[in-house]
Amino acid sequence: MKVHSRLALILVSFLLGLGLVAQMRGRRGQVVEVPSEEQAALIGSLVVANADLRREVQKLEGERQAYDKASQRAVIPQMVEELGRMRIINGTVEVAGGGVQVTVGAGVNVVDLQDLLNEIRNVGAEAICLNGVRLTIRSALVADQAGVLVDGRRIEPPFVFQAVGEPATMATALNRRGGVLDLLRGTYEGLELEVETVPLMVLPAVRQEKDFVLARPSA
Repeated sequence: MKVHSRLALILVSFLLGLGLVAQMRGRRGQVVEVPSEEQAALIGSLVVANADLRREVQKLEGERQAYDKASQRAVIPQMVEELGRMRIINGTVEVAGGGVQVTVGAGVNVVDLQDLLNEIRNVGAEAICLNGVRLTIRSALVADQAGVLVDGRRIEPPFVFQAVGEPATMATALNRRGGVLDLLRGTYEGLELEVETVPLMVLPAVRQEKDFVLARPSA
């Protein structure tokens, strides 16, 4: 029986008990002679009903407490799963899985490399590294007179992107006509450019986590 139905039954029983008490008091006010057997039966039924109500209330309270504990236990795995997901996004843990490896030769400017990085993210990459440097949502590629830097670390060609995700889906999306790779092939004649699926790769964690000085959780 559902909790709401049982509570309704308790309320009805309680009201019936009140009615019986009122009936007894009414009879006393009218000085109506009630047989002792009937009085005993009424009192006995009230005692039994009251005991049943107490047991039902205790049972419902126990069920409520059990439900609260079960709800708390259910929240913990969700929190652990969400924490693991955030660690992967922020690059604070090493990850492993299948995916794609995209190799780009020398001569490509940093803007085109950034476009390729964005393309890899958009086709379903769950974690990415470039020349062994783990990339996060805050990562950006920049250039100076000496070459390309990623998160302040200098990297040299060939530029090797490794991305964990669904290998076949990602490779197909990256090689589509009109995509970034197609544009790179048309822009840079003779450019070394290769996309290959990899059944298992291991991407390192970020070398140094960012310290948050001003940002705080809102709740």
